[in-house]
Amino acid sequence: MPAPNIYTEKTLADFMNAELGKVATVLVYVVGALDAGSYQEAVNESLLRYGAATVNLATDIMKIRALARVEAWRKAVNDLSTNYRFSSPDGSFERETVFRQAVTNLERAQGLAAPYDNLGLYVISTSRVIPVNDPYRYIPEEERTM
Repeated sequence: MPAPNIYTEKTLADFMNAELGKVATVLVYVVGALDAGSYQEAVNESLLRYGAATVNLATDIMKIRALARVEAWRKAVNDLSTNYRFSSPDGSFERETVFRQAVTNLERAQGLAAPYDNLGLYVISTSRVIPVNDPYRYIPEEERTM
């Protein structure tokens, strides 16, 4: 199958569904025959972040895929937020494992989408920190006091 060179709402939703894999099955997400189905709002959010009014204007394939991946996992995390660990006399159920993995995948997707961020939502900053009480810091002899 060749790599896509343009998306429709349906094919972008198909990509999101494939990205989620079994999680989409667990959440019973569906892609419509002619539309985005369960992914309609995630597709809309992807286009807003891209800065395109319609999906056919989203011509940078890597960018729209990265943004769509983030929105797919964001949707899954929101829908899985009610999965939690609980116990009953019949046993213990750890449903939050899927939620934790979805959060991890969302964080990974956000990192991959950072270079394509138009809205400034993904910010990475660095600053130099010099600990005052660093025992390994070199102090010139003329500055040493006892």
